[in-house]
Amino acid sequence: MHPFSREAMERPFRTLQAAWILRENAETIGRVAAGASEDEIIVAVVHKDLSFGGAWAVARNELAKEVMVAEDKGGLSLIFSANTPVVTIEERCNELARIARKRWEVMQRWVSRHPQNDLE
Repeated sequence: MHPFSREAMERPFRTLQAAWILRENAETIGRVAAGASEDEIIVAVVHKDLSFGGAWAVARNELAKEVMVAEDKGGLSLIFSANTPVVTIEERCNELARIARKRWEVMQRWVSRHPQNDLE
């Protein structure tokens, strides 16, 4: 048996896809960030079906609740500070994609080196 569940094997690929969706919507996220006050955090969401769920500003003390709601539904969220420029949002999305791709590659290499074990 692999040490990775099927869900674990798929997660980096889904994260990679979600990162690109967020990057495609960086201008929308940037507009929300530009209008947010310093005591707010921007939550950007990709739904489980990999559709962009939007971006909105939340009070810092509500952040955990907002993120839990998004992620409990199988989605992915990324947070940004108020006034984060679009270029920085794009860079963060690129970095998230790079990390997800590397994780996926490492897992794929491990699986290819241990072919006698099938995923369940």
